[in-house]
Amino acid sequence: MPRSPVHPSQAHPRRPALRDYQVRAFHGLVRAIARYPGATLTVMFPRQAGKNEVAASLVACLLHANAARGGTVVVCAPTYDPQARISFDRLDRAMGMVSRLLPGSVRPAAGGNEVRLGRARAIFLSASPEANVAGHTASLALVADEAQDIDPDWFQRQFRPMAASTGAPAILFGTAWDGHSLLERAAATNRAHDGEGPSLPGWLPWHYQVTWEEVAASRPAYGDYVRAERESLGRNHPLFLSQYELVGSRAAGRLLSAGQLARLRGTHPRLAAPLPGERYVAGLDFGGHGRDADGTVLTIGRLAGGGCEVVQHVAWYSQPFERVEAELSALIGEWRLERLCADATGLGQSLVARLQGRHGPRVEAVTFTAASKSALGFGLVAAVEGGRLSFYMDDGSVEAAQCWHELRECGAELRAGQRMAWGNASAHDDYAVSLALCVRAADSAGPPRVAVGRGRG
Repeated sequence: MPRSPVHPSQAHPRRPALRDYQVRAFHGLVRAIARYPGATLTVMFPRQAGKNEVAASLVACLLHANAARGGTVVVCAPTYDPQARISFDRLDRAMGMVSRLLPGSVRPAAGGNEVRLGRARAIFLSASPEANVAGHTASLALVADEAQDIDPDWFQRQFRPMAASTGAPAILFGTAWDGHSLLERAAATNRAHDGEGPSLPGWLPWHYQVTWEEVAASRPAYGDYVRAERESLGRNHPLFLSQYELVGSRAAGRLLSAGQLARLRGTHPRLAAPLPGERYVAGLDFGGHGRDADGTVLTIGRLAGGGCEVVQHVAWYSQPFERVEAELSALIGEWRLERLCADATGLGQSLVARLQGRHGPRVEAVTFTAASKSALGFGLVAAVEGGRLSFYMDDGSVEAAQCWHELRECGAELRAGQRMAWGNASAHDDYAVSLALCVRAADSAGPPRVAVGRGRG
């Protein structure tokens, strides 16, 4: 009969320095691994709070405790490069810090994906569905980093069976995301388990969670940073909720909630022309992305008080390319636009290139990808949440009605990799996209330019 692996609770190497809140989680995991073979344990820390150092310390101790007997820790992450490689390097550093107490440690060769100590090893794999991970066995533990971004079905089919014959525990590390991720599902199960157990002799939790306030107590600068993020993004921004409050998104499928839409309504009038001494930016969504009768929409915003006030909309439908280009160029000059973020996807690439030729770097080309569209959506939500964006008073115009309709109908879906897909798949979202581009222009406009000497500014 094969001998059971030695758990880190049976060995006491000096670990890399951990803060108090990390030590509490580490010690709990060490004991729980020994107490509950085959269990799935969950760990949720706020972003940049040091959960990966806890994971590295845990794997280092498993290797040390089993160096003579042997065994394998399988560590997976959503991608191999960079995420699994970062975990690999972090463990390598952790092993180096205790090398004098870990005789026989072997440094991994450059480009390798293993860390060995005696007969024990940790192997690092990608949890991407495109990766080939068949044939590995986790005899000591199965560790998943950034588990909120790992596909739950893929993990259950490809990784969980690696520990089926050995009874090794699985430890999932990460943050919250959409409420339905691999980590959040397991954490919900573990919270229910933990709620039934505190009165039992020798009970240990299966879920370990640290709040950002606990981290701030040890790292005051971290608290200052999180509070600044809360001020910038807003308390209800999906990224702030998931990464710092460890709460899954409350988006309910909408880009903007009813409350956020209400906060968008301003008290300033729509402007027919720019006012002297004011600063203006704009966002342009170019029509013709494959949906019938798409419009080209320009949203013009006024920079005021650290935010952006939408003051004008201009739209073109079924107009010749040359006319749209000429009128856009005239508007850039008329409104003295300091920044125009323009959709350069598909047919828009040529239009934006020509505008850049006339107006220089004030025109920024934005090509839509999953990542760039996600960033635009998060930026729009942050501006609304932070009170930095407002609309002109409803003037009964077709443009105002269409814009509000699109914003009410825009859906949103959180996806892996901390991305958000958003828009209206069945109707138009030209005004909504143009607004998001206008927010980007406002955020990147920079301070006012100052005239030097007698020349014109």
